[in-house]
Amino acid sequence: MLRRTRPRQPVSGQRPPVRVESVNISDLEELSHAWEEIRAEYDTLSDAEYDQKVLHCAAGLAADPAGELAYAWTLGLVLMAPYLGYAIDDTGKPEAVAALRAADGALHSRPCAHDEHPYEEHEEEFDLDLAEQLRGLADPAAEWDENHSREVWLCPSNIAGFARIALDIIEPGSVRDVPPRLPVGTEDKVRRLASVLHGYPLAGTDVEWELTAAALDLSHATPEDRPGHLLTVQAVTSYVTSDWFEQIPVLDELIGAVEKTLPHYAQATCDHDQHAEPPHRSREPGELGIVLSSPGGRALYELDRNEDEDAPLQNLLCPVALASIAEESLHRLRSRRAWLTSGQTASPAPAQE
Repeated sequence: MLRRTRPRQPVSGQRPPVRVESVNISDLEELSHAWEEIRAEYDTLSDAEYDQKVLHCAAGLAADPAGELAYAWTLGLVLMAPYLGYAIDDTGKPEAVAALRAADGALHSRPCAHDEHPYEEHEEEFDLDLAEQLRGLADPAAEWDENHSREVWLCPSNIAGFARIALDIIEPGSVRDVPPRLPVGTEDKVRRLASVLHGYPLAGTDVEWELTAAALDLSHATPEDRPGHLLTVQAVTSYVTSDWFEQIPVLDELIGAVEKTLPHYAQATCDHDQHAEPPHRSREPGELGIVLSSPGGRALYELDRNEDEDAPLQNLLCPVALASIAEESLHRLRSRRAWLTSGQTASPAPAQE
């Protein structure tokens, strides 16, 4: 869905440097609540107050990426990373990314005697506890009931790991050695598209845009993400080739996207006796394609798949199978468009099972 930003105050020249004063336990208590609010309201667009909180945190980390408070600034940026990942502009992103890379570079090679660290198991759902954990780290007198000790949490290797988690949220796929997660907003994207394909769009959904977006995503996809976007277009094709859909501009966008995609599979070969079917477990229409169109989604698929039922990713995304999907989708889209422009009222394109 198109996003609209709140108006900003005009800025001339470079952004002035953000000053970071000394911070104590009380300050971190207050800051952690502010960072937690930003995490919860990540889909607030271009909020000047939130931007300042990000810049302040990034400046604190950049000033001393291996210092005593590096853990606090790093975890603060993990909390606020979804806001940066969702944003449509770059306010705060370059500063946050630079600070996080500096922290990772300064800390990840430090000697460590620990067998494991909290970041290694920190999945997206654990973000909910992170602000409280940060407050517990800041106050040694506070109750601490975590699986890992404060010492392990404060280990340079662990802080470096959380810096990489934040980087992966802001720039999906930019690091490889952290628990995978879907890009920010993926679940919302799945719900919106599924509501359209079910025929009951969510309130405020621009149906034509949701359908066209699938074509645009495919047209501009990287080689790694292209198969997932093609699967999404396959799901959309079943909807737009139904008898009652008559929006020719949407069909044109989809036809153009698939035409642009087919040459990428022109020389496809494989040694499979038969091609894998999509997973049998229940998914929303278009969900599989959306999930597989990101590095984190592909990693999650492999982690979560049922080995007895679900095909390995390399089989599911076989280029020969993808070429067949593209050809079939293009045929159905062209047939529907031709039928509409001929003045008929029903489509000969069969519904896909």
